[in-house]
Amino acid sequence: MEQDKTKIKDYSDEERYNRKRARVTALLKWLECEFFGVFIFLSLFGISPMLGKAGNVIFAILGIVCYIGVLSDFGMKEGSKARVKNTVRGDDVKQSFGIVLGLIAMLPALVSYIILLLSYFGVIGSAVLPFKILNSGLWGLINIFVQDMKITHMSVHLLWVYPIVLLIYPLTVFIAFKLSFNNVDVQRKIMYKD
Repeated sequence: MEQDKTKIKDYSDEERYNRKRARVTALLKWLECEFFGVFIFLSLFGISPMLGKAGNVIFAILGIVCYIGVLSDFGMKEGSKARVKNTVRGDDVKQSFGIVLGLIAMLPALVSYIILLLSYFGVIGSAVLPFKILNSGLWGLINIFVQDMKITHMSVHLLWVYPIVLLIYPLTVFIAFKLSFNNVDVQRKIMYKD
């Protein structure tokens, strides 16, 4: 009896899929992406100046791969939870909820982009340093367009490239959520070409 009181509840004990917790977790995934991005930043920051633009490109690719890894893991787990709740508990979670989670995960990065836009158009002072810090996993990508901390030295191309990079959040989470929601075995599809 005492063991029942101390039993840890997991998501399978809940009657319905906890959409609120999934949304909060999605918001925190941005922070997790940045947390791992800091490790990439610290690992490559010293060598990227020696490699020049190539160092920034390598740095950018590793950051994007890190983001995709974190977000796809999140999408797969949430899609699996939603599938279980639909099939076992009769919940009505839709596949499109994955895109909602991806958009929520993207919000802090979108806010940092809006701050950069305000800075670029002179509404506020230079926000390059906060923008780089808030997107530390993409520091190499940002460095391709602005190498110092002055907004006046920033290439306008960053304002076009960064929104495309932001699409990583909703697309990765949605695709991973959908695959897991539909119980698609990706490994088997790759190995056996099903």
